[in-house]
Amino acid sequence: MQLRRWWVLAAIAALALLVAACAEDEVDEVDEVDDEVEEEVEDDVDDEEDVEEEADEEEAVDDLGLAEEGLLVAGSDLDFEPFEFIEDGEEKGFDVDLMNEIGDRLGVEVEFVNSGFDTLLTQLDGGEFDVVISALTITEERAETVDFSNPYFAANQAMVVQADSGITGVEDIEGLDIGVQAATTGADYAKENFEPDATVVEFPGTPEAFTALESDQVDAVFIDLPVASEQAEGSDTLELVAEVDTAEEYGIAVQMGNAALLDAINATLAEIIEDSTYEAIYSEWFEGDVPEQFQ
Repeated sequence: MQLRRWWVLAAIAALALLVAACAEDEVDEVDEVDDEVEEEVEDDVDDEEDVEEEADEEEAVDDLGLAEEGLLVAGSDLDFEPFEFIEDGEEKGFDVDLMNEIGDRLGVEVEFVNSGFDTLLTQLDGGEFDVVISALTITEERAETVDFSNPYFAANQAMVVQADSGITGVEDIEGLDIGVQAATTGADYAKENFEPDATVVEFPGTPEAFTALESDQVDAVFIDLPVASEQAEGSDTLELVAEVDTAEEYGIAVQMGNAALLDAINATLAEIIEDSTYEAIYSEWFEGDVPEQFQ
């Protein structure tokens, strides 16, 4: 009788263990299912967030007010070294590198269109470009027809002459013919400050002005300092004799009222300055320290 009771108790104990094991397995299976469901939910959330981020980026690009989605057309007088010029069929220069960096960060392709400096803003107003970047000084007069970005470069004007001319500075301008590029702030300054003591002669572009200087058609060229330096340093016959502090600042022009594009350019430009990319681009084209406002 006792032996039979012992077997009964053993059977009950075994059954209890079996039931407990099955219950544990079921719990484990439930936990595994819960984990799988949780992972699937997390994956779905991540996928949704990725889709939302991509949608936000696409929406941001679409909201720039570009004439063609994904393409930013930049008007520029590509004959103003070292800011913008063409070499071996490729656009190069400080403005070119800066605009390309802005385009990369906005997620759009930048296409440069070469045009005469004196018509750039008219073409921008007519919708031929999305922006103009062309060593363009911010002025009140220009700001009446276009909107300007925050400044991205500080510049003065300078005078270049032939090395054996005997001209030592702006104090020697009396009776001189001074070449300038038409529709520029350099031309405006020369007319306001040098005439009638000197004759201001306007040329459509920088190359024509310096060709005239080298062929004795004018006695001096008055133009933006970085361009004057580039021309003088690259020539055995030209000399930079004067720098005039005009406290000019360049800006990127957009069509008036395109606040979305203007805000995007300003925000991106601030990032480029903040993370020292601006300094790297500046150092590629100019000597000396980056001006304090762009550090």
